[in-house]
Amino acid sequence: MRPFSSRFWLWRLPASVGLLATLLFAGGFWLALRGSIGKPLGQAPPSSRAGALPSVRAGGRLLLVLGDSLARGTGDEMGRGFAADVLDALRKRGPVQIANLAVNGAESVEVRELVEGSNVRSLAASADWILLSVGGNDLSHAVPRGGGSPLAPVESVSRAKENYASNLRAILAVLREASPSAPIRVLGLYDPFEERGAASRLGASVILGWNALIEETALAFPDVLVVPAFDLFELRPDRLALDRFHPNRSGYELIAARILQGLPEPSAPTTPSPTQPTARK
Repeated sequence: MRPFSSRFWLWRLPASVGLLATLLFAGGFWLALRGSIGKPLGQAPPSSRAGALPSVRAGGRLLLVLGDSLARGTGDEMGRGFAADVLDALRKRGPVQIANLAVNGAESVEVRELVEGSNVRSLAASADWILLSVGGNDLSHAVPRGGGSPLAPVESVSRAKENYASNLRAILAVLREASPSAPIRVLGLYDPFEERGAASRLGASVILGWNALIEETALAFPDVLVVPAFDLFELRPDRLALDRFHPNRSGYELIAARILQGLPEPSAPTTPSPTQPTARK
């Protein structure tokens, strides 16, 4: 009996513990991402078509904003978002225009399709700063909506992470090719959920894992930096909008301040010097 007992403790017990840990992770992560009322957060992915693109007049500088509802400013009771705050700060040094092409509910594949279009490439080539927020919808939309296997959330989120990594690399590659020198800032993900305990910690660990992926991807491109936002909202529900998911005015102000900390100050636009008349001989 002793050899059988030894084999059981050496093999069966660790396997059982591993399975229980996996099930706990799956269930906790599912609860953390679905919120307290049991409904998936975030809107369904929109059409990849963003409608008419803004025209940029000659003169001044251009701030290009791309991505999802955070880049759009959803949840801000004043309707500004971080993009308007960044724009105001940049305009203190000179004329700046903004082209905000962010779409509520957009996933990375929609943003990639938009960026790969010739019109957005042209805007990126003219941009002096590029702000990007993408990934939150990839993660929240990956959580299964109905029942199924307890491992379904883990498998679905793992596939979504792989797709997101590929799309983010493609987005940054296109933007950097179109604009070799414009600073690009990518907003990191945050955890909007107030729940505490094992489920909350597991959900937060997944979000931090996605943030690590964003950091690693950004390192492959010059002057592409990640703007961390996780700490700004950790256990701070007072910085969230009424939907308990998007930032409120205070939250967006903090994001904008964090972006501006690492954003180069604009230099005055170069203007041709007036031609001096030549003296007649």
